[in-house]
Amino acid sequence: MPRSWPRAVLFDFDGVIVNSEPLHFLAFHEILAAEKIELSEREYYQDMIGFDDRGAFQHIFAARGRELDPKTLLRVLTRKSEVMMDLIHRRKLEPLPGTEEFVRALWRHCPLGICSGGLREEIEVMLQGVTLRDCFSVIVAAEDVDVGKPDPRGYVLTARLLSEKSKRELTPSDCLIVEDAPTVIRQVKALGYPTLAVASSYPPEQLGDGDYVVTSLRPDEVKKKVPALKSIL
Repeated sequence: MPRSWPRAVLFDFDGVIVNSEPLHFLAFHEILAAEKIELSEREYYQDMIGFDDRGAFQHIFAARGRELDPKTLLRVLTRKSEVMMDLIHRRKLEPLPGTEEFVRALWRHCPLGICSGGLREEIEVMLQGVTLRDCFSVIVAAEDVDVGKPDPRGYVLTARLLSEKSKRELTPSDCLIVEDAPTVIRQVKALGYPTLAVASSYPPEQLGDGDYVVTSLRPDEVKKKVPALKSIL
């Protein structure tokens, strides 16, 4: 790896920066109940993390043998966004343990970006709420890509935009991706991106494809697992 590694850090958002997955579950549960589809918390965490909203609805309808026509998809996507924004405004979200210190330490060292399956409006509101918006020069949201997570093209776009903004050429090996979804970790690793897997949504034993695995982004823990970050954190 380059001596000054990482030259950029790309973050997932839900389950990495903030603990917003419980809100997503509540929103999905409410919308699917109106469609006569039951969704358990266990199924959500086991099968749906790593999808964007479109992919999540397509997955659950297919799993139930239900047709999802374009009109229904548009309706549930619109309603999901409305319910999610209401939940965000009604509940105070905090950064996950260690995240604020970790992000701000890296911010002084290299450009940071977010690649999320969430909608831009949701991400912006939550980032402002945890006072970390200033740290990220690039945000790639669900509406910025044709195919959402776990497909890796969102991360490829994030790296390209960071490269353009920082005026430094970035290869996959120059970057570090911080993720909590095993399916996404496998996809980006196949493209040559080093990965820091955070066991916030899945246990560490399910994150074995990550180059590094931590239970939180507390700097002291990360430094032990990723020696190259010791001088930064």
